[in-house]
Amino acid sequence: MEELDINWPAPGKYIIAVSGGADSMVLLDIFACASARRYELIAAHVDHGLRPESASDSEFVAAAAEHYGLPFEQLSAGLGQASEASARAVRHDWLEQTRQKFGAIAVLTAHHQDDLLETSLLNLARGSGRLGLAPMASSPTILRPLINLTRDDLRRYASEHQIAWREDLTNADISNPRNFLRHQLLPRADANWRASYLENVSQLAKLNKKVDQSISTILESAYVPPNTYSFPVNYVRNMNDGEFEEIILAASRRLRPGVQLDRRLIVEAANFAKTGLPRKFRPLRQDIVINIESDSIYLTTNTPR
Repeated sequence: MEELDINWPAPGKYIIAVSGGADSMVLLDIFACASARRYELIAAHVDHGLRPESASDSEFVAAAAEHYGLPFEQLSAGLGQASEASARAVRHDWLEQTRQKFGAIAVLTAHHQDDLLETSLLNLARGSGRLGLAPMASSPTILRPLINLTRDDLRRYASEHQIAWREDLTNADISNPRNFLRHQLLPRADANWRASYLENVSQLAKLNKKVDQSISTILESAYVPPNTYSFPVNYVRNMNDGEFEEIILAASRRLRPGVQLDRRLIVEAANFAKTGLPRKFRPLRQDIVINIESDSIYLTTNTPR
């Protein structure tokens, strides 16, 4: 098989997120077999408890980690009927805790080019902003070394290296929007359309990075310890709506990493900040509050002033 286009990270210690599905099992095999690259690896698996067979998936991943001679960490979350977003938040929080526990450089995930395409299109349908349209941006603590590869690339690798995996039976349910995209729409897209869309995502990701740097500069100057961002009233009210909505989203994520704020909530919060009267406050989510005073508007996790 031709050499895969893998974004190899620097030598060091990494957590590998392994669900037991085909993509993550390929990721595990690629890195566990890359001994010359001097990686110290810990396999990590989350049993969300959303499917009856999830316990068997955990046993499968534990056996794979033993096969490769890797330490194995597991979380049994027992989420029951939780949403996909809730499950993702639990998984991300635990993987970050595991990274810190072992002093690892980053978490490695098996996201690939098809995941990027599907997620961007789903976010487009949901009315996401610029970050949702160019998802899976690089992060110092979450690396996606397979992002240049397609799902077909990984399946070919699995076949040629005789890699077993666990199939999530819910992936065949096309009433799920992601599965509908995966099985019905995207197979009909020609290569030129796909390449063009991915290039647009790449260009937007570069633009997002510049915008985020500008927002970061604003937030650094607005930060008031502990856990508060302060903005002059006139400054906020001279901004257009879109500008302050971006600041609310970025500041909220700094105050509560992983917080989920939908578009409607952000628009309502920005409108409140720009039109509300002094000594009024509005809760957002996860104890984040917008508090208006005569001269300043505060975004904070502290008790309203």
